[in-house]
Amino acid sequence: MRWGSGIVTSRRNDARSDRPGRLRGGAPQGRWRLLVDGPRDGPTNMAVDEALARGCAEGWAPPTLRLYRWSVPTVSLGYNQAAHGAVDLAACGRRGVGVVRRVTGGRALLHQHELTYSLALPTPAGHRGVLTDYRWISRCLLLAVQRLGVPATISRGQTPQEAGGLCFLSTSRYELTVGGRKLIGSAQRRFDKALLQHGSLLIEMDRPAWEAVFPRGGDLERRATTLQALLGRFPLWEEVTRAVQAGFEEGAGARFEPGELTDREREVIQDLTRTRYATATWTLRR
Repeated sequence: MRWGSGIVTSRRNDARSDRPGRLRGGAPQGRWRLLVDGPRDGPTNMAVDEALARGCAEGWAPPTLRLYRWSVPTVSLGYNQAAHGAVDLAACGRRGVGVVRRVTGGRALLHQHELTYSLALPTPAGHRGVLTDYRWISRCLLLAVQRLGVPATISRGQTPQEAGGLCFLSTSRYELTVGGRKLIGSAQRRFDKALLQHGSLLIEMDRPAWEAVFPRGGDLERRATTLQALLGRFPLWEEVTRAVQAGFEEGAGARFEPGELTDREREVIQDLTRTRYATATWTLRR
């Protein structure tokens, strides 16, 4: 499983919901909450994403698109990925790079100069499943980067054997590439009545940092690209968030309402951070 096509299921891949909903290309219709979040540390970012999905699964939170950043550079590992060998933990310590483990599947990556998105949605009755969701979400992301002037395409997928445990050395089905180089990597978790998908849109890449923390990071020059490289400039954060919002409005028919985390979500986030994402037991469990 990979950040890029990393899918983790809870009980069944074809998770169902007893809440009806109309679909447009697989997306639930209606009003979605938009969270444009400030920078947070790695454990908190992962806890927020899971809390949003839990709320959708249990019926007390709306469909939510969250756009966010990281307060310190952080490596995230896939749910089933072994930490040792995939990432140089000693180099992370020397550089002040955090390490977290996601609840989604996939390979490791370094969150630094990027826009991270997460999408938490209930899965309505009759929902068509994993590949349908990957396809329509990728379509929304494609529309977003096209608005920025990026001539991206949706990949048919390839996974070089030398990719090892690093996300941006492989390209999977429905991921966005430009000239064969990967621009966005995503991963998904299927719950019984909700899905969580989150991913990294690279704005800039500090390649020496990537090569320092990932033993097999030396081939990123040929395999990955960034908005800065493609546009010839460093795009403003507000510009990128507006483009992503517009991509989901056009591609999924979403109607966004700006929102904030609720008190209940904040309680769940604090509990998940304390008991899971900030613990070595969780992060280094494999």
